[in-house]
Amino acid sequence: MKKFTLLCCSIIFAFTLFGCSTISKTNDNEKFTMSGSIAVGVVDNDSLDKTKITYEVVISGNKDDINNIDAQEPLINMEYIDLMLENGPHNPQIKGIENPYIEIKGGFVFDTAGKSKEEIDGMNLFQGIRITDKDNNEYTLKFSKN
Repeated sequence: MKKFTLLCCSIIFAFTLFGCSTISKTNDNEKFTMSGSIAVGVVDNDSLDKTKITYEVVISGNKDDINNIDAQEPLINMEYIDLMLENGPHNPQIKGIENPYIEIKGGFVFDTAGKSKEEIDGMNLFQGIRITDKDNNEYTLKFSKN
């Protein structure tokens, strides 16, 4: 058990060092839960002029709710939408048969010229996922940094 705990702590520490944030959203009153990771980095090693955000998100819920999902949309902080240089690709896949879930992988590139690392982090460029089901009901799952 100690080795498992040490391994888990090491993995978490490694993600923290590489600029990744673990995100999760769980609410007992909602149909869906969301967990995943976001990595924020530079496009060019020499400058902070372009920031690349990559993410991997898992949306869980009961089988009927997951199978009723019609669309998923990444949510961008609208205050900085004009800084977006590249949007996507965003690849959703339904996985699991008995306990289905949706895995979404994707990324963005933003123009962050003249901004510090702290300013870029504070911009909260990628905010969550909006889900639309086949009945046109919308659910917004926003990230919370742990």
